[in-house]
Amino acid sequence: MFIGSEEIDLKLVLIDSAQCFHWTEMRDGSFAAVVGGRPVRLWRAADGIHAEGGMSAPELRRYLDLDRDYAAVAEAYAHIPAARRAIELYPGMRVLNQPAWEALVQFILSANNNVPRIRGLVENLSRALGPEFEIGGQAVCGIPSPGRLLDCEEEELRAMGTGYRASYLTGSALAVAEGFPLDELREMDYEDAHELLTTLPGVGDKVADCVLLFGCEQASAFPVDVWVERLLRSWFGIECGGNRTRMMREARARLGEHAGLLQQFLFHAARMGDMEL
Repeated sequence: MFIGSEEIDLKLVLIDSAQCFHWTEMRDGSFAAVVGGRPVRLWRAADGIHAEGGMSAPELRRYLDLDRDYAAVAEAYAHIPAARRAIELYPGMRVLNQPAWEALVQFILSANNNVPRIRGLVENLSRALGPEFEIGGQAVCGIPSPGRLLDCEEEELRAMGTGYRASYLTGSALAVAEGFPLDELREMDYEDAHELLTTLPGVGDKVADCVLLFGCEQASAFPVDVWVERLLRSWFGIECGGNRTRMMREARARLGEHAGLLQQFLFHAARMGDMEL
């Protein structure tokens, strides 16, 4: 199935840029995962991106954000040296539009963790509790549903390496099972959606912004971690006394409706050491 010929670096977006932690690079250079309970495999051919599995071409275009004009986003920030530099570094970057529940689980697990460790926790959880499929000759497992998490004792989750995050997972799963409007956040005003998300266990400002940016199509959400904090200070002069919530608000005020998209370029450049801090 042909998806499109737009410029996108699948390895950068799905594996290296820490937007999600459940894709696998296969031996043939393709990439496989379970997304929204459906297996999918993506690969690049001479004419563009192709896929197989349970998602349609329009669904995958939305997931990969292929219909957004990133050249226009770059133009909007061309007057800012740090933004221009970061965007130029990664012409194949896209910001994923993941299922909100999958983003929530992954970024709850991301708290006080590094990328390899997060990937390991997501894999452990998915192998133990998630749906399993075969695609491209390889088994792939999906992130477990809220109900599946609630069927599991917290001690079992802790044994998978989740530690104190086990109670956050079950608490958030219970809230979603009881009607928390997770899938409605994409249609809400950013401030209202952010405030509501932070009522969930284990969801602070940064996790909320990650969920909104990568799982709710809120392109102005601006997660601030240690890398972005350093870059905001050195390139933008944003200090705010080290208060990351205030830094996030200042960055959003300055950078506008696509602040979160720019954040992903800045974050990756800082984390990879491709921009001097």
